[in-house]
Amino acid sequence: MDPILFGIIFLVISMLLLSFVIRGAIDSSKLTKQMETLNSEFQMLRKEISENKHIVDKRV
Repeated sequence: MDPILFGIIFLVISMLLLSFVIRGAIDSSKLTKQMETLNSEFQMLRKEISENKHIVDKRV
Protein backbone atom coordinates (compact mmCIF):
# COMPACT_ATOMS: atom_id res chain seq x y z
CA MET A 1 0.00 0.00 0.00
CA ASP A 2 1.24 3.44 -0.88
CA PRO A 3 2.50 5.42 2.17
CA ILE A 4 0.83 8.62 0.94
CA LEU A 5 -2.57 6.90 0.74
CA PHE A 6 -2.04 5.43 4.21
CA GLY A 7 -1.18 8.90 5.54
CA ILE A 8 -4.28 10.45 4.00
CA ILE A 9 -6.55 7.74 5.42
CA PHE A 10 -4.94 8.13 8.86
CA LEU A 11 -5.38 11.93 8.68
CA VAL A 12 -9.07 11.66 7.77
CA ILE A 13 -9.79 9.17 10.54
CA SER A 14 -7.93 11.24 13.13
CA MET A 15 -9.79 14.42 12.10
CA LEU A 16 -13.15 12.63 12.39
CA LEU A 17 -12.23 11.27 15.81
CA LEU A 18 -11.08 14.70 16.98
CA SER A 19 -14.31 16.32 15.79
CA PHE A 20 -16.41 13.73 17.66
CA VAL A 21 -14.44 14.33 20.86
CA ILE A 22 -14.79 18.11 20.59
CA ARG A 23 -18.49 17.87 19.76
CA GLY A 24 -19.08 15.63 22.78
CA ALA A 25 -17.21 18.00 25.08
CA ILE A 26 -19.25 20.97 23.88
CA ASP A 27 -22.56 19.14 24.15
CA SER A 28 -21.87 17.98 27.72
CA SER A 29 -20.63 21.38 28.88
CA LYS A 30 -22.50 23.23 31.64
CA LEU A 31 -21.89 26.49 29.81
CA THR A 32 -23.84 25.24 26.80
CA LYS A 33 -26.83 24.37 28.97
CA GLN A 34 -26.66 27.78 30.65
CA MET A 35 -26.57 29.49 27.26
CA GLU A 36 -29.64 27.54 26.13
CA THR A 37 -31.48 28.64 29.28
CA LEU A 38 -30.42 32.25 28.75
CA ASN A 39 -31.56 32.18 25.12
CA SER A 40 -34.97 30.84 26.07
CA GLU A 41 -35.33 33.58 28.72
CA PHE A 42 -34.42 36.22 26.13
CA GLN A 43 -37.04 34.83 23.76
CA MET A 44 -39.72 34.94 26.46
CA LEU A 45 -38.71 38.50 27.35
CA ARG A 46 -38.87 39.63 23.72
CA LYS A 47 -42.29 38.06 23.36
CA GLU A 48 -43.52 39.78 26.52
CA ILE A 49 -42.15 43.14 25.37
CA SER A 50 -43.75 42.80 21.94
CA GLU A 51 -47.12 41.99 23.54
CA ASN A 52 -46.91 44.98 25.93
CA LYS A 53 -45.94 47.87 23.67
CA HIS A 54 -46.67 50.48 26.33
CA ILE A 55 -43.66 49.31 28.38
CA VAL A 56 -41.14 50.39 25.78
CA ASP A 57 -40.73 54.07 24.90
CA LYS A 58 -39.24 54.33 21.39
CA ARG A 59 -37.84 57.80 22.04
CA VAL A 60 -35.27 56.49 24.52
